[in-house]
Amino acid sequence: MLKLGFVLSSTNGNPLSNSEHVCFSGVSTDSKKVKGGELFFALRGSRFDGHDFVSEALVKGAKGAVIEEANSFTRNGKVIIQVPSTLKALGDLARAWKNEFPDLKLAAITGSNGKTTTKEMTSSILSIRFSVLKNSGNFNNLIGLPLTLLKLNKNHNAAVVEFGMNEFGEIRRLVEIANPDIGAITNIGKAHLEKLGGIEGVAMAKGELVERFSKKNTFVVNMDDPFIQDIAKGLRCKKIPYGLNSAGLLITAKDISPVGFSAVRFNLIMGEREIPIRIRGVGIHNVMNALCAAGVAFSFGCDSDEIQAGLERFVPVYMRLEVLDTPYGFKILNDSYNSNPDSVRRAIEELMRLKGSGRAIAVIGDMLELGSRSEQEHKGLGEFLSQLKVDYVISYGKFGRSVLEGIKDNGKGIYTENYEEAAQAIINFARKEDLVLIKGSRGMKMENVVQRVYEG
Repeated sequence: MLKLGFVLSSTNGNPLSNSEHVCFSGVSTDSKKVKGGELFFALRGSRFDGHDFVSEALVKGAKGAVIEEANSFTRNGKVIIQVPSTLKALGDLARAWKNEFPDLKLAAITGSNGKTTTKEMTSSILSIRFSVLKNSGNFNNLIGLPLTLLKLNKNHNAAVVEFGMNEFGEIRRLVEIANPDIGAITNIGKAHLEKLGGIEGVAMAKGELVERFSKKNTFVVNMDDPFIQDIAKGLRCKKIPYGLNSAGLLITAKDISPVGFSAVRFNLIMGEREIPIRIRGVGIHNVMNALCAAGVAFSFGCDSDEIQAGLERFVPVYMRLEVLDTPYGFKILNDSYNSNPDSVRRAIEELMRLKGSGRAIAVIGDMLELGSRSEQEHKGLGEFLSQLKVDYVISYGKFGRSVLEGIKDNGKGIYTENYEEAAQAIINFARKEDLVLIKGSRGMKMENVVQRVYEG
């Protein structure tokens, strides 16, 4: 329960109504989902203004609202709090609420690829020993993280959250809100180039996670990534190094082998111990995610048995290299949750590794937020598809033709105008035993292609 006095002191809000002894059952930013007794935050975005829905939220049972402008809506005895910025107030309230749990240990994970999977692996390990709070779905930004932290209660004794971003300063603000004890950056890749300018900018933005780390903090360091190595240099915090390509690391792996379409086996090396691990899901890159998760869990004090058990009970995340059977006999490798130049190449490598005796077909949607490099990156992706000898490419999106331009053999690709055309192209071309990768940025909603395939 959030007391009105706590909300006012945390947000420096100005009460526009007289209701001293009020408690809120929680917070909401969505008038359609608001529950009775909650405090509604009227957030503003590029395509919406929460102030337009304050009255609706109050009618549906919200006990109060946090606003920037006192618009003309019926209050009916509800609590109205005015602040300069509702987004900042939401973050400030979450920070104050998290500080009410001084014994809680929190880990924050970011990176260009793999942060969600790594967070889920970490949570799977930690939950063996702790009661864990984690963010779900895309609740990893300046709205989602505060909403996650405001769910903290006295039963939680550990938290693991992921940080997302697409411009400078966002992770710095997320750190300010969550104040993590442990940080991990999975990797630095070509994502969000539109606002960050290049991979060096990505490294700078991701590095905001640990820029204020001190001796009381722990940084789980991917030693296979030179950008992360540079970020770690000079930091005075405790460091837990992991990787596959460097000697003398605390955490590494060997004897990595895929188990068909279902799993990956490897031996986890932690100090002097060697532990056999089998993780569900496809993708050799998930071994690196598992090593990172092991490092974070080790920072919480988890032992090797707990790490082994937690990794082996991990359930792969929806739409991340998800293998689906189809009524046509071919399989779909559904990796449609998101895409960038690095993640799509890893997915294509997995496609070629897993295709067996069948053919490899790639259905490629646009990679978004690449700015002036969009055309170049999509053409380069076509060249990569050609180099790896993918049998057939079906492209979709604004830069779909750029992908095909990079493929020297014009007979190996087709451009499609919509989801229906892409799905029909798959059905027309794919045969039994073939493997079809479907990949694209979140905004492209490539899961709609998968749905159309099953609709026939």
